[in-house]
Amino acid sequence: MNTRIAFVCLSIAFAHAQNVAVQVDGHAVGAESTLNFIPGNGISQACADNHGANRVDCAPSFNSAVIATHDTVHANENYCASSDSSTAYTCRLHYKTLTSYAAGMTFLLVVNTLCASSCSLNIDNNGVVSIKMIDGTTDPRGTLVPGQPQWIFYDGHVFRLMGVVSTRDGRGDLIARRLIGSLDMMTYASAITLDVTAGDMHKTTTVAGIGNAMINATTAGLAGQHMWIIIANDPAGGRTITFGTNLKSAGVLTGAAGKSATIHFISDGTAWYEVARTANL
Repeated sequence: MNTRIAFVCLSIAFAHAQNVAVQVDGHAVGAESTLNFIPGNGISQACADNHGANRVDCAPSFNSAVIATHDTVHANENYCASSDSSTAYTCRLHYKTLTSYAAGMTFLLVVNTLCASSCSLNIDNNGVVSIKMIDGTTDPRGTLVPGQPQWIFYDGHVFRLMGVVSTRDGRGDLIARRLIGSLDMMTYASAITLDVTAGDMHKTTTVAGIGNAMINATTAGLAGQHMWIIIANDPAGGRTITFGTNLKSAGVLTGAAGKSATIHFISDGTAWYEVARTANL
């Protein structure tokens, strides 16, 4: 009997003395009799002894004060609302305090005061940073409007407005170096359909075998929209161009052989009205 008891005691001691081999991603970490889970930065472990299944069950979790959830990120993590009465904007992030600026950060900024010329932003007291247009040098000059959200990007020196490529004056008018419209080349025919959505510049070259033509606009356009048409006459002779559907002109346009003409229209939303024409160019 004593021999059996001794054998059982030795077996228990041997079982307790066995080491657990631990690997991470297939690589050996160590082999010890105890495996200890230590909480990491934002990660914690909750373990319980499962007697029925002869095991210890562990479930990892995270600290939402350190690691933002998907819903938190999409809700307001980058939202920056300034209620200052001046253009020296300040704000605090809703999710957690920003500790420092870093190049590449983006924020959704809403202000309640118009930035008529220059302005700045201070987030969570990390320092005053100038706000510029997307080029990084031009002041907003009316682009930041109260109640209108704007995405801003920190480039390491200034905040750049990401959604605006042009500047505005104090009245809100756009200012840009150039605006180049595309040229719509229309095939010449006795009845020409002018697609007003194809651009604001349209050109056609007459063909001797076809003769005169009529131009019809597909729609009446948008109120305030401008449109220009260039008629290039072939060398064989001048063609007479009439203006039909949706076009209100001063009359037919009589061309000269080898010469070009231009005609300018503006829309009030119900029709295109002729503004000016130039012939024999």
